[in-house]
Amino acid sequence: MSEAFTTAIILLGTLLLFTHYIQKGFGGMSNPLRQFGMFLLTKAAGPAADMFQEKEGSGARTWMQTGVFWLILAGIGGFLSAWHNYDPAALDSLSNIGWSYDDGSALAYFSEVAMTTALFAILLGGALVAHSRTIGSGLASEANASLMALVWTVQTLIGLVLCTLDYWDFITYGEAQMALYGLVSALLVMSLLVNSLITLGNRGESPVSVPSWFMILGLVVLLFSRVSNALGESLGWTGTVWIADIIASGWVPLALMFAVGYHVLSHVSEQPIWSGSLTKASMFLLFVTVPPFFLSESTNADAFTQSIGAILVTVGLMPILAASANMIATMRGNASAVVNSPGATAAAGGAILLPVFALLGYFTGLNVMVGDGSMANVAAVVNSSYFYVIGGVFALAALFHSYPLAAGKELTGSAGAASWLVIAGGLLSTILFLMGEWTENALIESEVEDPTIGLSGFAITGAFAFYGVVIGYILAGNSVIKTLLGGNTMVTSTGTTSDISSYNLVEGTTSIRTLFGRGVGIDTTLIIGESEEEVTGGSTVIEVSADLHNDEVDEFPVNFDEDLVTLTKWLCGRGTTTAQFFAWADIDNSGEIDMFEFANALRVGEIADLPPWDVEKLVKVMDINSDGNINLPELDIALMAIRNALGIEFIPYEEAEEADAEESAEEAAEEESAPTEAELKKMKKAELVDVAKSMGLSHTGTKSDLIERITQA
Repeated sequence: MSEAFTTAIILLGTLLLFTHYIQKGFGGMSNPLRQFGMFLLTKAAGPAADMFQEKEGSGARTWMQTGVFWLILAGIGGFLSAWHNYDPAALDSLSNIGWSYDDGSALAYFSEVAMTTALFAILLGGALVAHSRTIGSGLASEANASLMALVWTVQTLIGLVLCTLDYWDFITYGEAQMALYGLVSALLVMSLLVNSLITLGNRGESPVSVPSWFMILGLVVLLFSRVSNALGESLGWTGTVWIADIIASGWVPLALMFAVGYHVLSHVSEQPIWSGSLTKASMFLLFVTVPPFFLSESTNADAFTQSIGAILVTVGLMPILAASANMIATMRGNASAVVNSPGATAAAGGAILLPVFALLGYFTGLNVMVGDGSMANVAAVVNSSYFYVIGGVFALAALFHSYPLAAGKELTGSAGAASWLVIAGGLLSTILFLMGEWTENALIESEVEDPTIGLSGFAITGAFAFYGVVIGYILAGNSVIKTLLGGNTMVTSTGTTSDISSYNLVEGTTSIRTLFGRGVGIDTTLIIGESEEEVTGGSTVIEVSADLHNDEVDEFPVNFDEDLVTLTKWLCGRGTTTAQFFAWADIDNSGEIDMFEFANALRVGEIADLPPWDVEKLVKVMDINSDGNINLPELDIALMAIRNALGIEFIPYEEAEEADAEESAEEAAEEESAPTEAELKKMKKAELVDVAKSMGLSHTGTKSDLIERITQA
């Protein structure tokens, strides 16, 4: 197991370097790396990416839609597995159509793969929505994100088909094939990571938000997991494979759950994340410990390695407890809004139940990892229920809250019933399954001849309760379809305002960067001193200590892009209207200015010569309908706002022409009236005295003194 320590050290160093460069940037290499990344996202994929839209939110929407497909399959497969435990002969009739049913391991494996894929797709889609909203722009390439969602589903289906052809025995799949399969997944994760990082570059000077941190770090460790798993399988490094499994089954799902939970509860409750310390604890400790789920037996490890593993599993409870407490405290300020929102209700249920499952997983998982393994059956129930119940409710939180935001539609369907069915049915079925497994273990210890006698009641009742989870998943899928096809268009802001309605500051000092990190937006209204106003929505209201008050500050200045300000001044100074500039810039007379035409207009007018990514940023500032182009009303609104805010006076064309003519005449007169030094030397002293007097200069001294005085004037 020595390779496990080596892999862990490399992983820790990778995370430290990555977080450093995320915050500090790459200096002069930032723009070239961004350009190269955009090439990989838009050009390297070839014509396949052209099948998808670049509309904002389409990438996250595609991920969640594919996830719903897998979620329903996973729910049905889980129910069939539970029923098969009650009646092993229930599916024997399918042998008439070529079904060769085994002991249930095939169906269990299918359900595990389907649920894992569903959770990753849905939670990633929800995290991408949070990532885009906190930055205030769409993904760098929505089309590439959609393409990756489709390819991810295809590669999962291929893996299942290959396993089916090999009689569902993934072990005999072959080390080389597994390594190749892992590298293909790594390429897909790399594309998602590059897309997220380029999008992150649009945030300007704002700090990275909490959901963005969890999502990006989750993708980084997943990429590391795929690569290390491929190397471990190829070279026989069991410790490296063990680390890769911990990352894939522990870190990544929890990171995406936290990203979705923090965003949904903070947005719906209109409260900032309650504690920055708990946020940092849940983020830091998650990626340096071992979560208490899906722990495997450490047969090849020595006593020291097992002790280290047990300690890391124990500490692994802390980030889960910290995140759950933080999310519960965040929603406490506006619990009624949480109850009224199906997505927030699901997220709150996940935050409340997660510590319970973590404690169950801790005790049963340690028994499997470093104990005698007598509770392996109980640990399997906890792990499966953790994915179906905790993962399921966080997935519903993304579907019922983040999906409507990405689709721009209001939520439609029986979403509230779906949330409560999954919570109630999942919790009840988990309790019944655990009671059955614990009872069976007790009967085995009592040396009963047939310990399964009398336990069928737990199995059938638990399967019936789990049916509520299946119905909840189906209702969730139905709600997503109804929202997409028949939901009313949602009227929302572009994401530049804060989702928080109120925030209280205690006495002391703080910084704007700290407030941004706690969820405060740039449009936050600051009220100095005590305020008894109750704010129910809109911009954030922050109570600030009177020590921070400055009587000289009347209002906060509005910051506009300097290139747009220069364009406004240029047009106003020339007497050119917005319509005239638009007609001049619209080369193809399409009624819209694309990024190429806008960049060309700025360059020809000698206003600015900008690279493509900066032009794209300017276009997004003005692009109200998010179609990637600028129409005349959008341009007029943007420039008029700058004129009104900065008091730039518009000079009509005739007056501008007269002013230019007068200025040219004055310059010409000055040039005509100002004799050269050679001409001055040819003049007599009396003539030089007259020139000096006309210029208001001293006319005393020698001829050379007069010439020097006149030429220097």
